Amino acid sequence: MVSSRHCRVTVPATSANLGSGFDTLAVALDLHLTVTAHRRPQDTLTATYRGPQPNSVPLDSSNLIFRALSEGLARVGERPSGLHLSIESEIPIGVGLGSSAAAIVSGLLIAGLLSEEMKGREDILELAAASEGHPDNVAAALLGGFVAAVDTGSGVLARRADLDLDLNFIVVTPEEPLSTQTSRAVLPDSYDRADVVWNLQRVALLTASFFSGGSGLRPELFQDRLHQSHRAALVPGLAECLATRHPDLLGVFLSGAGSSVVAVARSSEVQIAQLLTDAFSSAGVSSRSRLLKPDNLGARSQMVAGV
Repeated sequence: MVSSRHCRVTVPATSANLGSGFDTLAVALDLHLTVTAHRRPQDTLTATYRGPQPNSVPLDSSNLIFRALSEGLARVGERPSGLHLSIESEIPIGVGLGSSAAAIVSGLLIAGLLSEEMKGREDILELAAASEGHPDNVAAALLGGFVAAVDTGSGVLARRADLDLDLNFIVVTPEEPLSTQTSRAVLPDSYDRADVVWNLQRVALLTASFFSGGSGLRPELFQDRLHQSHRAALVPGLAECLATRHPDLLGVFLSGAGSSVVAVARSSEVQIAQLLTDAFSSAGVSSRSRLLKPDNLGARSQMVAGV
């Protein structure tokens, strides 16, 4: 392991599924997690954290970044020691914006920088997908832009395209929490063939539209019959958000497993954000809106001196 240098990684937030692309599609957005790893002479693992929900972030070896870092180093027969992580995050935790994916990717990237043996983003993507349980969020966090990803069973395949920077991603997060475990538990074990075909038609056109620069985006392509309708009962106001219409609205969907809702538009973003917050308000739920832009760079990492 490299012993005398520090390293820093920056990883974007992500929004997965995009409605019809369940466990397949994701985009990277311009909220970021930045982690600086400082070498220390003591054989300890410590961390400091500045960001949302600080009471929910452990600062010892149970931290998800440390766990991913340890897994990455274990792959090449090494172990973390004498490290302090300075963690700064803009990504809210547990609201469907990829906080766990960002943590996993950052830990694995730090492992790659600290080790002279661990090389290649393909390995990092495979390890990250195995840790996260599905490849979409981690692929977008690592690669940036719009990503389609599949776990083949023997590895992860991902393809990306730059997102048009004119696109606005309007994120509205209700105060009602929704755990990923609860959100996944309501999904059925099997689906009607007609519903699967219905989704496949839309996800194919949605992917083609993003790879063509986003000019063909329209609300119909983000619609879904596999997961959003089952999760609507868990988030008061979600069904009303998904039914929102506006002349400038290109699409609206549940972000990941929730509870945030994301709308895509090129203009009228303030009015669209208001429509979504009103939908939550009508269900008796307070919410917060954010206006985000795409992140086409993905994860960035570098060795730094004298931090």
